[in-house]
Amino acid sequence: MVRIVKKVTRKDSRRKPALKDDQRGAVMVEFIIAFLPIFFCFWCILQSAGLYSAKLVVKHSAYLGARAAGVVLPDDPANYNKAGMYEVTGERKDDIEKAVMLGLVANGSLMTPAAQIKIGDKQGNAKQSFARWQVATVDVEVPYRCGLPVAQYVVCGFSGFRMLKAKASFAIHGADYTYP
Repeated sequence: MVRIVKKVTRKDSRRKPALKDDQRGAVMVEFIIAFLPIFFCFWCILQSAGLYSAKLVVKHSAYLGARAAGVVLPDDPANYNKAGMYEVTGERKDDIEKAVMLGLVANGSLMTPAAQIKIGDKQGNAKQSFARWQVATVDVEVPYRCGLPVAQYVVCGFSGFRMLKAKASFAIHGADYTYP
């Protein structure tokens, strides 16, 4: 006796729900909705940390310039093509500015070629000549380029740049003797 078994197939036993009842992919949409604001906040925090790091570099560069002024201005005129002691001109001025620039290169987001360096007295007035025991002040102003997409506009404004400023002072300790 041979038995014939007919295969019964159900017509789509798992019916697809209507589009309004379909919940496939809902987790992915919820993840994206929750992830994007958190990711955006993370980028803003990261951009702010970069800005603060650059501010510290600018402050330290101003200090380097002020300390260089305290050391370079009373130095031997023979080292500076016979330029007068305590004068902010020529190679003395170049060495002070070089000290500031060497500090600024520590942060790649600072636009060092656009840096403005001013050497003056405690009140911030530009000065070309100092005397022993006076205080030299170095003002540094340099643009910082924000680089993280979208967060740069929140942290640095629509220009994508923020001007960072720092000021440092240092007493000029010169010697009482004259160089031979």
